[in-house]
Amino acid sequence: MATLLILMPTSGQIHTPAVMSLIGLTQALRGRGIPFAMKTYEWSDLVISRNYLMSYFLAQKNFTHALLLDSDMSYAPQLFFDLLAFDADFTCAAYPQRQMRWQTFRTLVEREAAKPEAERATTDKLLAESLRYNVAETYEAGEPWPYEVRNGFRKIPGAGTGFMLIRRAVPELMVERAAALPVPGFNGPGYPGADFHDFFSHLRGRDGAIMHGEDTSFCRRWIAGCDGEIWCHETAKITHHGELAYMGDYSLAKKPQA
Repeated sequence: MATLLILMPTSGQIHTPAVMSLIGLTQALRGRGIPFAMKTYEWSDLVISRNYLMSYFLAQKNFTHALLLDSDMSYAPQLFFDLLAFDADFTCAAYPQRQMRWQTFRTLVEREAAKPEAERATTDKLLAESLRYNVAETYEAGEPWPYEVRNGFRKIPGAGTGFMLIRRAVPELMVERAAALPVPGFNGPGYPGADFHDFFSHLRGRDGAIMHGEDTSFCRRWIAGCDGEIWCHETAKITHHGELAYMGDYSLAKKPQA
């Protein structure tokens, strides 16, 4: 039976829709008899936060799985069970970045306006198409990634950690193969209950050309260091919550006087 540890780094706050989703998920876990616990950590350095949480999971041998969640995601509980049922070491769900690409959206609307009305895409489809998602399409720039799908999941070269389910085998194999190295001085009172290793620090790309983010670096340690696979739930529906800036200009918006 699966035993789940939910890991959530925060800045000290969590969005209300994320709270509601978390309540729904934990109720569903209880309903299906899956033991669970939750671990959070508040720190300004996201790499340290994620390293500590993953190191805590590594040390707590009674948990079989860890669900990495960001504090600004909302979702249906069934999404977790879809990932669990896929039965792989490393699964994730696709979600959009917190950025509205207005010019892209306008271009898509203009594209559809040129079609007969019956053939035009819905607003929801255009909005989804305009967004950028957390799923990497290539491992190295200019090199195609093999296309492989299975039961609604696609094998991918990397993803964001906002909704990610991993088995215990992932951090254990990273440590065994030295893909995640121990960090001297961090196993102490400041990080209780953890076998502290470096899973998330930024890796450089080929020839040092770029520096990868902490989530991509975690994925690359798994793929390159452990010959691992990452499977993405392509039909997942997740809302990524944030703030929009509404820049008004009433003179452009008001109707002309008759």
